Amino acid sequence: MIEDSANDRSKPFQRLPRSFSLKRKSLITPLFDRRRDDVGTLTRGCLRIVYRVVPREQLAKGVPLQVGFAPGRIAGAVRRNRIKRLLREVYRVHQSDLVDLFSGRDDTLTMMIVYRGDGDDEEDLHKRIAADLPPLLSALHDREGETSTSAERRE
Repeated sequence: MIEDSANDRSKPFQRLPRSFSLKRKSLITPLFDRRRDDVGTLTRGCLRIVYRVVPREQLAKGVPLQVGFAPGRIAGAVRRNRIKRLLREVYRVHQSDLVDLFSGRDDTLTMMIVYRGDGDDEEDLHKRIAADLPPLLSALHDREGETSTSAERRE
């Protein structure tokens, strides 16, 4: 019974898989290069998502997406780490649609979620991230879903 619930893809991972972490400099640097035209960005409230779709051959692992979390320019390591933990948790709970979208494709989504707010109190911080990130992920899913269907129509 426990194994069935662990294998159910409709539920979020209990822990964000390590292979889904965006760590390679060669994949992070292009996300912030303003001269590139293959980088997209979405903004809402205190968050910004910078993303790029790359061929799977550029990755050592065959994962559908890789994500990184940046706390922005926040003073104090405790506060920065708290922001990263909140971003990871809210993303983990709402990632399933994006994972499903890119699981059947030949390319991989690389993205960085950037917190661009100021030093809010802890309670307000959690509410803002929880309110802003799910609509951003939904907008990214819609945008990339349209891109994949238009590419299929061309073929």
